[in-house]
Amino acid sequence: MIASVLFFNVTRSYKMDPDLKRKIINEAYRLFIAKGIRNTSFCDVALAVHKSKGAVIHHFPSKKQLVDAVIRLRFFPASKLTSEMASSPHENWNEFTLLYRNPIERAISDFPEELKGNGLMHYLQFVSSAGEYMDEFSRLYQELLFQEQNFLLEVVYKASREHKLAVHDAYSFSRQFFDSSIGKTFLCSL
Repeated sequence: MIASVLFFNVTRSYKMDPDLKRKIINEAYRLFIAKGIRNTSFCDVALAVHKSKGAVIHHFPSKKQLVDAVIRLRFFPASKLTSEMASSPHENWNEFTLLYRNPIERAISDFPEELKGNGLMHYLQFVSSAGEYMDEFSRLYQELLFQEQNFLLEVVYKASREHKLAVHDAYSFSRQFFDSSIGKTFLCSL
């Protein structure tokens, strides 16, 4: 009887903090970036959210489920185009080329402040280990890059149609622009 009352109270306390799941995801993301997914334990996450390991396991029974939630709710949303960038009319091509940030830069800008200085290394570590825990990661990552390429293709096509940019092959130009954007990220972070 005492054990069942204790179990009821413990279970009830997990449900009393509606933000706990979000806190766990946010802190796990920070830890996965800082320490790596493989090197982050449930105890590390529990310590970061000031709860017990059982509270974390209550919301995420396996590390694979936690990694999946972190990738879907933090990593990919941070990597995607902002609604402002996607809907903004790119009237000034030169300004757009200066302001554009690729998905890697957008994800890194979402990292905790203390990790941004060496963000590219943390990003690469995160991406390389995410596939070990999430079967769909490679496909979702490719979709992200494909969406980005399509966005740039539309921007280049619009700029060339409005005679702000002269290009013979919009696809190869947008691909080159995208590749050089990622290249800038790699060169600036080293």
